Amino acid sequence: MAAGVIVALVVALFVGEVIDQIVKASAPAARRSSDSWIAAVAPIIGESTSLASTLHDIRNVTGLPVCSSTGCQRRTFDAKLGELEKGTRDDLQALDAIGLVPPSQRAGSLMASVLRDRASASGNLAGAVALLLGPSHAHVTSARAQGLLIAVGDELLEADGDYDKFLKSLPKRRSVPQLASSVWVQDPGSWTRTGVQLWADRLEAATGLQSNSSISLIAISTSPPALRITNLPAAPTTTTSPTTTTTSTTTTSTSTTTTLPGAPTTSSTSSTTTSTTTTSTTTTVPVTTTTLQVPPAGSVSVLAPTTHIEIDVIVADAGNVTAAPVSVEASLVPRLSSSSLTSTPVRAHASIPVLTSGEARYLALGPMHIVEGATYVLTVTATVNGTTMASDRVILDIAG
Repeated sequence: MAAGVIVALVVALFVGEVIDQIVKASAPAARRSSDSWIAAVAPIIGESTSLASTLHDIRNVTGLPVCSSTGCQRRTFDAKLGELEKGTRDDLQALDAIGLVPPSQRAGSLMASVLRDRASASGNLAGAVALLLGPSHAHVTSARAQGLLIAVGDELLEADGDYDKFLKSLPKRRSVPQLASSVWVQDPGSWTRTGVQLWADRLEAATGLQSNSSISLIAISTSPPALRITNLPAAPTTTTSPTTTTTSTTTTSTSTTTTLPGAPTTSSTSSTTTSTTTTSTTTTVPVTTTTLQVPPAGSVSVLAPTTHIEIDVIVADAGNVTAAPVSVEASLVPRLSSSSLTSTPVRAHASIPVLTSGEARYLALGPMHIVEGATYVLTVTATVNGTTMASDRVILDIAG
């Protein structure tokens, strides 16, 4: 029994020593993990802080470049909004991907709250802008947009406050990396109801920012291509303005005077000759017959004999806002020149999920079945959300 007691005491002492060593070793390991988390968060905070300047640019509408004819100001404005939304989402995803344990549950929760509020505020800001710059200028729409902007200010102020709390929640040790301040709202008054209303009024008054939706069909061609285009409009004649050339020639003779007594006095005078020439030039400008454009109205595109045709279209967003989705349809309606044809149209279509301002896309519609020797009316239509934005008609004559 005595031997058993001694063995039990030895085992207890050994286990206690091992546990003590583990406890002592776990504290430095936990601190290292905590410090690593803080070090990993630092660049994310830096990225988030840098987005404050993007927010400032969005609020400073008058500082954006103005190109009202091409929508430069709106494109720049939308790019800033997109940068803000994407940046805040990326920051939130980067925090989730760290995979380390924060110094405390409170610190981790506060950091996540800061980035979530900024991401939410960015999305609400984009929604408010869409209302203010959209086609509806009703008072109710403006009031709803201003309500969203006030919510944006509340979220941003709460995020700045949570970040201060986050800094205070970090352990006070020399080994802890020092994190910089992160403030998005320098002037809280700009997010009050009065400040928001003033900014909304400036936004609505900026003509270069107003939504301008415009879709263009800049090219329609066929495959196989047209051999030639007939029934082209008469070539325009350009007459230049008359050109008048004036030539002046002056002849001067030497004047001689005789002073002998009784001799007559003689003298010569100068003479000037002026000639005027008028030239009129007439220039005839040839009409292009290329198929890499929309053929002129009333013209006929003649194709070689074929039973299948593909319609090639280039569609462009000529406005200053993104169009989504864009649907392009080609419809071939035969002209009833023989009993073998019916009036049933042949259709093909393609869709573009998103067409950004200034972007052009190539689409191939078909192949579509046709009859040799027939004549078709080809109609190409572009719609956005069911609304027709552009339409062109071309006559196709298929050789037999």
